[in-house]
Amino acid sequence: MLNIKYLFVLIGLMAAIAFLVVFTGYAAQPGTKKLDYSKAYEVFNQKCTGCHASVADPEKPGKTRDEWHLVVNVMHGYGLDLTPEQSEIVIDLLYDLRTGMEKEAG
Repeated sequence: MLNIKYLFVLIGLMAAIAFLVVFTGYAAQPGTKKLDYSKAYEVFNQKCTGCHASVADPEKPGKTRDEWHLVVNVMHGYGLDLTPEQSEIVIDLLYDLRTGMEKEAG
């Protein structure tokens, strides 16, 4: 049986993905790679939610893409089993969900 806490997390992630797809126009920007949000959500759900209930912590600022790379690399040390392609998908998802909240580079 699905824990109610995870159900709310899944609903929140689905809403965030829908918002990104509908309102940001991310996929329509020429020269940018298109993130398949449904695939990204599936990978995140399978590989990350066993330990992490949500990425939506309003008390913490967003991370730069480089910082998300570091976080995912650290998680590999804790046993996270992602292919390089899956790692990039998760990094893109986490960054996109928090775009606009990231810290200044440098």
